[in-house]
Amino acid sequence: MEFSFSSRTNRLIFAYIFAFSVIPMVTRNIIPNDMIENLYWGKELQLGYAKHPPLFAWISYFFYRIFFSWPESLYILTQLNLLLGVYFIFKISRLVFVDETKSYAAVLIFLASGCSVFGNEKFNANTILISLLPAVFYFFIRLLKFNKNADAILLGIFSALAFLGKYFALLYMGCMALFLILCKECWSLFRKPQIYIAAAVFLLCISWHLAWICENDFITLKYALDKSANCAKNHFSAFNFLIMQFIFFFTSFWAFAYAHPEKMRFTPRHGYSTEENFIIFITIAPNVLLFLVSVITGMRIGSFWGTNMLTMIGVYLLIINEKIDPNRLFVFARNISVFFAVVLFIKLGIARRLLGEYDPTNMLNIREIAQRIDADWTQKFGDQKMKILKTDKATAALHTHLKDSPSSYDVARCDLFRICDLHPHNKNVVVTFLCDKNDGEIHNFQNLHGENILFENTIHVIKNFFVYYAFVNIRNSHEKN
Repeated sequence: MEFSFSSRTNRLIFAYIFAFSVIPMVTRNIIPNDMIENLYWGKELQLGYAKHPPLFAWISYFFYRIFFSWPESLYILTQLNLLLGVYFIFKISRLVFVDETKSYAAVLIFLASGCSVFGNEKFNANTILISLLPAVFYFFIRLLKFNKNADAILLGIFSALAFLGKYFALLYMGCMALFLILCKECWSLFRKPQIYIAAAVFLLCISWHLAWICENDFITLKYALDKSANCAKNHFSAFNFLIMQFIFFFTSFWAFAYAHPEKMRFTPRHGYSTEENFIIFITIAPNVLLFLVSVITGMRIGSFWGTNMLTMIGVYLLIINEKIDPNRLFVFARNISVFFAVVLFIKLGIARRLLGEYDPTNMLNIREIAQRIDADWTQKFGDQKMKILKTDKATAALHTHLKDSPSSYDVARCDLFRICDLHPHNKNVVVTFLCDKNDGEIHNFQNLHGENILFENTIHVIKNFFVYYAFVNIRNSHEKN
């Protein structure tokens, strides 16, 4: 039975989403630390957090609860986020191209990138923009094309969502504003209300978060500066960024070259429509600006910042190159997806077992440890709820498996709990950490809090490594003081 290109592509896309949701579920024993953070932030439902704006943490926690507090459900969320991005890439292509085949081809070129697999292994502040930025671009192009108030409102809303996903989205909004200034065909928009409606909706939608930033002494902006501008100057960071972009996206260029019957072009010519010029500009400009700022200032660029920077790569290549063989492109995308699936399975599965001997974190059975802690807690305190959990990074996932789902995030400090900051009304706190039996960490903890420890135990992990946990009575500590 012969299937059309669109039918085959749709089947491939859904198989792709399914495969890359399942592979990490069966090969990882703990969800990545980024997603663990998402859950203990989102649980508190704050207007902002110490590191990032709140949107991806809220979405993560609500999705987690919808799936009956199953942590691995976040792998499904990660791929649904990619699917939403793919949907808007397709919609953008339909605005630019008459041919539906080219729209599907644009999606396949993006999915053929290593970024859509290895840069999209977890749902966090970087990957949420894989869906939100194409949505912003889509409504911006619609505004350029149709000048409708509804598109202006939706542009403002999705721009606000992108900002609330990660402040990095401001780079793209600045580039969009710059495009309006540089493109003569867009100057007429400044005499119409739609651009101002979009800006007003954007500011209105983020106003509550801006107020939170001010009330909390600009804590998220300070974190961003510490991670980039205030770190040690590294002028090679810009070149590392280019290398990462090449690693992430060279297979997209390979896919297009394989399916392009003529000599492939990389740079644009003249004579494009306003919409096409915007796609070219928004694909190139953010990368160039970030590179130049890093070269000039020494600003650090995170290795995975580029995951959301070339979502328009397929549309871009199809604009500057006219011909494409869809069947060859489909075959390449299918084969490279299978290859990526095998590599990811090996990376997460076999590598975890091989490295387990050297990294005990890979050998933690969080569910079993949580069950042991829950059993000891019930024996000690009966029906009393476990409210506070203080962990190290290795055992942070416990909060997703413990029966009472205790809090790990101190809202007042916008940070993880510290025992010295807890108040008497917190009563009993669970403290856990992974340690080497010979490094004295347990002994140091006992010296500091020994008289307040109500119960303690260790669980062997591998070799000399143990998970230590203790129930500590904070009230006793404060009363004695």
